[in-house]
Amino acid sequence: MMKDDLKMTVIGSVQSNTNGALIAISDAWIEGLVGLAGFTHAHILWLADHERGDCILTCPAPYTSSADDIGVFASRSPFRPSPIGLSTIRITAVDVQAGLIETPYIDACVGTKILDIKPYFPSTDRVGSALIPAHFSHWPGTLEASAEFDWASEFREPENA
Repeated sequence: MMKDDLKMTVIGSVQSNTNGALIAISDAWIEGLVGLAGFTHAHILWLADHERGDCILTCPAPYTSSADDIGVFASRSPFRPSPIGLSTIRITAVDVQAGLIETPYIDACVGTKILDIKPYFPSTDRVGSALIPAHFSHWPGTLEASAEFDWASEFREPENA
């Protein structure tokens, strides 16, 4: 039997920085940063509560490359059953004493609550044979290439916006 309630611990928050963004870790969790500086990338789990709305099961044609509606589990919509966001970031600096991780970009708002950090391991996180629907085939193949991609042109504005 699954429990319907869940307790999560906020370990920090997203802050702005002249070089991109900072992930500021609360004092109680700073020691958890030891060793992270040896990694170039990490997965960040965050609370997607800035854009809370009703959970939807179907997203009306969110992409400009397809007229099809898609299910929420086939999207990155913030309107989910559990408001958890996942970002893969490039780490440019880790200051354990200050409790800061510097990154050029994270797709989360300033003030977003951080729930967890996991180092990126190519042996378990990279999928060499991953396939995506054909209408996404023009999307960048890597995180690095995504930085220069025109993401704004890929998404339709919600009709009720």
